Amino acid sequence: MQNFTLVSGSAKYDGGGLRERKRAATRLAITDAARALTAAHGISGFTVEQLCEEVGVSRRTFFNYFPGKEDAILGDPTDSIPEALARAFVEGGRKFAPVPQTGALTPTLLDDFIELAAAMTERLAMSRKELLRLQQAISSEPKLMAKATHGTRQAQDAFAQLLAARERLLPEDRRIRLAVSLLSAVAERAGAEFFAEWNTRSYRDILTDTVNTARALLAPEQGPL
Repeated sequence: MQNFTLVSGSAKYDGGGLRERKRAATRLAITDAARALTAAHGISGFTVEQLCEEVGVSRRTFFNYFPGKEDAILGDPTDSIPEALARAFVEGGRKFAPVPQTGALTPTLLDDFIELAAAMTERLAMSRKELLRLQQAISSEPKLMAKATHGTRQAQDAFAQLLAARERLLPEDRRIRLAVSLLSAVAERAGAEFFAEWNTRSYRDILTDTVNTARALLAPEQGPL
């Protein structure tokens, strides 16, 4: 099994280095700014030039990272997990002995997933209202939605590698792929409730309840914590 290293903003196999970490940080800064501007003004409410000014990069630099504004809004799926959060998630599984070939995954996986997913949402430093506007802006653009769907698959593949590093298994292991599918479904369900008109709760609270419900369904003898 290959060694696993964390490159700023993402989990990747060895071979990154300082230059790649700087590039990943710049990509993430552009995406964060693009999403904030989209939430505030809509997709058509700002230009690439305004985005570049917000981030402090040249137009040429911008196009070295993204082919267009829409791509910057969606971001690079492999940059979706900041290094510190990815490292904490991986190290959370390293507290335990390697799982056997047919054994269960680490016992704190669900709790660590809550922390990872909730912290990723909180790091955006956007209110629920702003996040809702961003979601609506993306949903209203068919071409952007198509790209987002493709990006979701890439993000799941990136998360599978991160989870595999945590569990010291291959990304193709059946348990890893199934866990990614289940956790993605849980996060999607929590997101739908978070963005519901009637909701007044934080994403962290909703995600925690959703994970505990899944935990009770799949392991009824354990029940929610």
